[in-house]
Amino acid sequence: MEKFGEILSIQRKTKNISLKKAADKLLIKKEHLEALESENWQNLPEATFVKGYITTYAQFLGLDPQKILALYRREYDEAKYAKKSQHQPQDTKGHLITPVRVRNAVFLAAILAFILYIAIQYSSIFSAPKLDFAQPQDDITVSVPVVEISGKVEKESTVSVEGEFVPVDADGNFSYRYNLKEGRNVIEIIASKRLSPKSKVTRTVRLVK
Repeated sequence: MEKFGEILSIQRKTKNISLKKAADKLLIKKEHLEALESENWQNLPEATFVKGYITTYAQFLGLDPQKILALYRREYDEAKYAKKSQHQPQDTKGHLITPVRVRNAVFLAAILAFILYIAIQYSSIFSAPKLDFAQPQDDITVSVPVVEISGKVEKESTVSVEGEFVPVDADGNFSYRYNLKEGRNVIEIIASKRLSPKSKVTRTVRLVK
């Protein structure tokens, strides 16, 4: 009695066609063609796909697809293999949550949080302190020989006006009365904080009497 797999194998060898060549030509995995010829149903996908493979392979080998499909149906027990994928045990080992994995995850999260904290602190230390001015406006003309310089700076920062340090309260607010010279006055205000770069602002005030 002719067997399904033997017919495919003999016909392929008669035509001197390798499994690799057939697989490349038909765009079917070599392992699937091997499984068809050896009738190793466990290594094949669902029956719907297998029937398509058989029809394509039979035509490629010059065989009658209907005859080969009839042999396949005679030898293949669909009740046993058709839904085999539903009964195969699933590997859930890699998805189990274990105390060791929880501990490792917490440890990793702690390291990342520490690195983030260091990065924030480093950025805070080595960035210039923010300096906000309330007054005076830049490039103004006044007739009074005294101008008030006020604003707000980051906490723990120092402020100097033309080299003279100005008191800063706990919230970073500062205020200073600067004596003007007649004519054009360029006032330099500098804020500094530990190792950070300095923030510098200049204001131009003209005194006209």
